[in-house]
Amino acid sequence: MNQARSQLAGAGTQTAALGFGGYFAYPAFSALTESYNGTAWAELNDMNTARFGLGGAGTQTAALGFGGANLPGGPPKDETELWNGSSWTEVADLTTPKRMMASGGTSTSAIAAGGGPPATATTETWNGSAWTEVNDLNVARRNMGTAGVQTSALIFGGGPPAVANVESWNGTNWTNENSISTARLGAGGAGTQTSAVVFGGNTGSDTAATEEWYGDGTLS
Repeated sequence: MNQARSQLAGAGTQTAALGFGGYFAYPAFSALTESYNGTAWAELNDMNTARFGLGGAGTQTAALGFGGANLPGGPPKDETELWNGSSWTEVADLTTPKRMMASGGTSTSAIAAGGGPPATATTETWNGSAWTEVNDLNVARRNMGTAGVQTSALIFGGGPPAVANVESWNGTNWTNENSISTARLGAGGAGTQTSAVVFGGNTGSDTAATEEWYGDGTLS
């Protein structure tokens, strides 16, 4: 990337990605937006609100960025911004300000679950114009791994303290599933509700542990 940073949000695919926001050195919270074409990153127009720990959804040309914070230990934010491929526009706010939440979906059909601080169980869905609060997680947490979309999602781990809990979302309710083997915060996640992978994170120290999730609710 052109700017090294952490706790940014992403959208898109392996060959057409978007990275936005993030944190690179106090007090430098980032509004930077970069696109990836499969070979290199290019800097584009900034977000309206610099922040880290925000949620992201969508594609390289139609993305959504929401929540986050711009002060360490400070209150989370509720601002939501829509990306049209060239610039960001502020749209309707989250119902509950949050950062380090589970997020996914598209620019017109997104989900934001958990987050904090303090750790929350609240879940919201986005319909393209507004956020609506829906049924809560079973376990309040933030900084978890995520896979799936608005109507079919999976979350794993989170905290604090680090938990191993896994929950699946059917568009209406969250259901507890078999736990991951290694409880962790800040793990990466990819895939779908029925075929996912969770990797890395922190168990008290950084871990390289990787686990696969299968549609029958089992892990390896």
